[in-house]
Amino acid sequence: MGRPPLPVGTFGQIHFLESGKHRVGARTYFRDLDGRRRLVTRYGDTRAQAERRLREALRDRATGATPPVPVDSRLSVVAAQWLADIDDSDLAAGTKRLYRFVSESYVLPRLGELRLREVTVPVIDRLLTSVSQAHGPAAAKSTRSVVSGILGLAVRHGLLPMNPVRETPARRATRGSRRPRSLTVEETRQLLARLVDDPAAVLQDLPDLVAFMLGTGLRIGEACAVRPTDIDSAASTLSVGGTVTRDRLRGLFIQERPKSDAGRRTIALPPQTVDLLRRRLNDPPGASHPQVVFPSRKGLLRDPSNTSGDLRQALDRAGFPWRLSRVS
Repeated sequence: MGRPPLPVGTFGQIHFLESGKHRVGARTYFRDLDGRRRLVTRYGDTRAQAERRLREALRDRATGATPPVPVDSRLSVVAAQWLADIDDSDLAAGTKRLYRFVSESYVLPRLGELRLREVTVPVIDRLLTSVSQAHGPAAAKSTRSVVSGILGLAVRHGLLPMNPVRETPARRATRGSRRPRSLTVEETRQLLARLVDDPAAVLQDLPDLVAFMLGTGLRIGEACAVRPTDIDSAASTLSVGGTVTRDRLRGLFIQERPKSDAGRRTIALPPQTVDLLRRRLNDPPGASHPQVVFPSRKGLLRDPSNTSGDLRQALDRAGFPWRLSRVS
């Protein structure tokens, strides 16, 4: 007769392995509540620390804290769980949208069918290199964050002993990367004059929007969210604390909470910007009482993404193809 199986919720002999300087692994087989025997490993700086972490993990498993997905799951399964957690979090809507886009566009097409144990440091490094070459360092940085979040969830549930993203070198911008520069005073004058003479730009209400962004330094989403109540004409100040964003369920809306405390601020307005705002408040476009100072042609919230595209084309027509669409 063979050796009898471990009782459910118990583990066998603990073994140790040296995986590097000041890094020790403790591992053993544990019979999970579903009857399957699984290898569980935890790491520490010493044998005692590794064994303590392993026993804590085994204790959690024995009390029913089982992983939300099987140990041999593909990365796509864990990614779905991570995205669901992100959707339920209090992160900004734009951040949630970015993480989902990166996951569906860059991560899942290349790594989605790999088992978790197959997502190694070389695999991640090749992914980040590919994304950086095809889409730029910023996209690679976002991809790194998403992969780290997905695998971090796997580590927290005992599906992986460690997060391999931590051992993957970060991608850095090359020396040839384009650096943004500000418009000169003469270039600013030329740009505003050419926008005023551009029928398409005038129809899209871009001249005033661009002049306002140049006078305040606001991002497009912030500029689209400015309401009459945010303006103090007497003090020549503007309160900034919201941005227009899009949610899959709510559509366009003003997100009142900025991504950081620094996003909520009060800025002083130059005289020409105060005059521009007074004119728009006295003669609002699109609707008799619009919700925001810079609404769409229907008097509703402007879509920052569409506005950025319109502005990109207007800048090209105005002879400023090098200028980022933020313009400030």
